[in-house]
Amino acid sequence: MSTADQLEQGKMAIIQQIIPSELTLHLMEMGFLPGKRISLLQRAPLKDPLAFKLENTVIALRKAEAQLIQVTLEN
Repeated sequence: MSTADQLEQGKMAIIQQIIPSELTLHLMEMGFLPGKRISLLQRAPLKDPLAFKLENTVIALRKAEAQLIQVTLEN
């Protein structure tokens, strides 16, 4: 299992869990929930922030936030 910040651009993944932290509730309120599909759309030039597609929405996260989202690659 890896984290969302490790995804390759354009690859789809399924969220397995959010690592418990002070940001867990915030990420879940934005829609990052187990079972949802996400993909990495773009990385900023300095690798932070990252733009993810979550359903029909594009959401930018800091790398530290993306490291809290555990994912598995979709086949």
